[in-house]
Amino acid sequence: MKKPLFLSQGILQQFIGIGGLICGIMMVMDPSGRLMQMPLSLLDGTPFNNFLIPGIILFLVNGAGTMFAGILSFRKSRYAGFAGVFFGSGLVIWIVVQVMMIGLGHWLQPFYLALGLIEVIFGFIMHIQVKRPV
Repeated sequence: MKKPLFLSQGILQQFIGIGGLICGIMMVMDPSGRLMQMPLSLLDGTPFNNFLIPGIILFLVNGAGTMFAGILSFRKSRYAGFAGVFFGSGLVIWIVVQVMMIGLGHWLQPFYLALGLIEVIFGFIMHIQVKRPV
């Protein structure tokens, strides 16, 4: 079970990471949100005036960080489980905070919440497997 789990986690993390990189870059390139067809009014009532800071966080954490975690998973690193829990939790927190601030407005929000939860669960299982090899 160990090899398919690490492979599945790596693929999941690369999928999440690519999305985070692309959307993060788009938000940084055009903080007005027009490039992603998101009105600035989405940010009313939040601490942000534009999408620059959310874009940087998205790029670094859910993009680059999750891509790095995926590399650890593909290499079956002893730290892959921890990275999966860490970055999966980051994605879950990102989505929960996003929904609290701007509301539930797109099917991608629950979709990425589910992916983050799967990443966390896989990470816990991987961590246990590394501590007690199967």
